[in-house]
Amino acid sequence: MAKIGLFFGSSTGNTEYISYEMKAEFDKRDPSLVEVFNVGSSSPEQMMKYQYLVMGIPTWNTGQLQDDWEVFIPKMSGHDMTGKKVAIFGVGDQNGYGFNFLDAVGMLADEVMALGAELYGMWPVKGYEFNESLAQVEDHFLSVGIDQDGQADMTPKRIVAWVDQVLEEFKLK
Repeated sequence: MAKIGLFFGSSTGNTEYISYEMKAEFDKRDPSLVEVFNVGSSSPEQMMKYQYLVMGIPTWNTGQLQDDWEVFIPKMSGHDMTGKKVAIFGVGDQNGYGFNFLDAVGMLADEVMALGAELYGMWPVKGYEFNESLAQVEDHFLSVGIDQDGQADMTPKRIVAWVDQVLEEFKLK
């Protein structure tokens, strides 16, 4: 079994694509490090097997959870995530949805922290243009923000830097 479980939800394929780009970057360090799961066909029990978790979530519509995560999150209720190390990456469109950019990240982060998980992978808001975000805490997001609509050219660089950051914070580097 891999050390890190990467769980994603994706409706249009963007978050799935980014998940596999993340895995490819993790694989450059250690090909046996990450196993990828679509949360839509996963169970909380599968997730709970991992000490280290990476979760990929897009903000859908106007600040809503992606459908698979909306179904999955209530299933997590009652599971103890104490000691789990979680890093979240969010996919959103800061230009089209600047008043709720990465909101789903904030919602997911609240849920996993309420279950006892420790959150890693915070990312600076510098370089993004948005109005509001439930994922923002002071000058950081609770995750890296991936904007394939407005800043796709920044995605590869952000993935490389964030993977390095998460591995260091997880103490797996």
